[in-house]
Amino acid sequence: MKTVKIWIWIVLATAGYIGCSDMNDLHDQYLQRGESIFVGQPDSVKIVAGKNRVKITCRNYDPKVAKLTVYWDFRQGSKSFDVPSDRLGEDMELIIDGLKEKQYTFELVTTNPVGQYPSIPASISGPVYGSRYEASLTNRKVGSATIFPLANYKTSISLTKALDKMVGVEVKYMNSSDKETILEMDNDDMELEITDSKDGVIEYRTLYVPENCIDTFYTNFTPINFTLIEDEKLDRLLFKRWNTVVPYTGYVGWDIENMWDGVIPSGTTAALSGEPGYLSNTAQNVSVAPWDFTFDLGQMVKLRRFIFYSRLNNQQYTVTHPKRIELYASPTPNVTANLDDWIFLGEFNSIKPSGLATGFTTEDTNHAMGGEEFFTTDDSVVVRYLRFRVMETWVTPTGNHTIAILQLVFFGVPEAYLDL
Repeated sequence: MKTVKIWIWIVLATAGYIGCSDMNDLHDQYLQRGESIFVGQPDSVKIVAGKNRVKITCRNYDPKVAKLTVYWDFRQGSKSFDVPSDRLGEDMELIIDGLKEKQYTFELVTTNPVGQYPSIPASISGPVYGSRYEASLTNRKVGSATIFPLANYKTSISLTKALDKMVGVEVKYMNSSDKETILEMDNDDMELEITDSKDGVIEYRTLYVPENCIDTFYTNFTPINFTLIEDEKLDRLLFKRWNTVVPYTGYVGWDIENMWDGVIPSGTTAALSGEPGYLSNTAQNVSVAPWDFTFDLGQMVKLRRFIFYSRLNNQQYTVTHPKRIELYASPTPNVTANLDDWIFLGEFNSIKPSGLATGFTTEDTNHAMGGEEFFTTDDSVVVRYLRFRVMETWVTPTGNHTIAILQLVFFGVPEAYLDL
């Protein structure tokens, strides 16, 4: 028994010696160097994500360090950098590019000039962004967008509030000089107007910067869907009496200004706060067509359409109600009564839904009360002075004749939007 115990102690002592030897071997490569040759470990290591790359910053305090190698993917990938000896304690920036999109752990190891005495690794982890992340991004929302084709494609764009990680928006279009233009909007920018678009084709994309990232990511350029605005209601307060070319008179209190006073009754027998513009052509003072009158819109416009409201109170579709109208215009007052001086903007025919030769129905009255809309044949010309010619009324007059018009409302592109 005593012999057996002695052998057991010998075995245990030997195993303990071997175990201690293996453990010491792990540190021998550092302990045997001595303090004078020990290469310092990278210090203050930080990482910033990027698009298929990262930026790592660190500091070196050891003058013996001359090389730094960064390893990743279990040391299947690596990149080496020179470490300047005159920048002790300063931040070094290390860019690792060509990386796949995923989470990484990087090891930083320093050595002397010939690659000896590698330091204990310094490890740091972080993400790398790529095409998958970029494809997941969405554009900042457009709250509203309008475009005015007749006003040189004037556009107004309103964006909603920017979301987290958005840093801006780029708006791209071809300008009137046929040059690609990109406008930048910050997160605080909510409205944008464009006045020099060539064709109204406008795209935008949104810029993102993830937290702790060195790169900007972009959504794809996407066309903006605009609400089309063909025209706007012209300011009736600018309209003026102008009858020096084609003289006319109206009954006392039934002045031409009443045609644009904005008073439109809500019913067929409603009392009017303003009388209709009631006109008689004293230049000819005859009972046959045409009956002319002129006036000034008060500004230069591209005239696109107008709405004609006939006089009601049992006067609709009668001898005072225009049935066929011709419209002429001029950009200047330098015209005569000769139609050759004027620009022809179209012939317009009033509609009577019932089709009755005489009289009118409730349907006819409702149609007249809603106004009749007419579009000009040329909305590209810029004009200011208008000439109405009533060529026919719904009932043929038997004597000297007057024309009754309740309201005229005009729509077009005002001079504020035009390059005059």
